[in-house]
Amino acid sequence: MTGVGEAVEARELPLDLENNPVCSVLLDADVPCLTVVWKRQATSAQLRALHERLLELLRKHKINKILGEDTALAYIEPEDQAWIVHDWMPRAVAAGLKLAASKSPEAYFGRLAVETIKASQSLLAIRSFDRFEEARRWLKNARV
Repeated sequence: MTGVGEAVEARELPLDLENNPVCSVLLDADVPCLTVVWKRQATSAQLRALHERLLELLRKHKINKILGEDTALAYIEPEDQAWIVHDWMPRAVAAGLKLAASKSPEAYFGRLAVETIKASQSLLAIRSFDRFEEARRWLKNARV
C-alpha cells in the first residue's frame, strides 16, 4: 500500500493499539513494560507512527522497558533502521527508556535488521532471545 492509503492506515494504527492487523501494544504491569507483538510486516509509515505512539506511552505510564515479540517481523527498511537508531532512540531514551528485549524474528532479514539496530546504537541495553518468555524474564529481572 502506498500514498494516501498508506498514510490513512498509518494514522489509524495508533488509534487501536491492542487490536489492529499490524501489531498489538499492551502494558505488562508485571514486568513492567510495553509489549509490542508484531503480526505482519509494517510499512514505513506504520512503523514510524507506531514508534511515535510508543514514545507517548513511555511518558504516560512512566515505563522504562519495551518487550518485542518480533517473530513475524520480516524486514525493516534500511532508512527506517537509521531513523530508529538516530531519531527515535534518542527521543525514547529521553522519554525514560532504559532496556529493550525481544524474541528474534523468524525471517533472516528481520533478524539482520534487529541485529543491525542493536549494533548501531549505544544508548541503551538491548537483547534478543530465541524464546519470548526468555526475553520477558530477562526484562523483568533486569534492574535499571
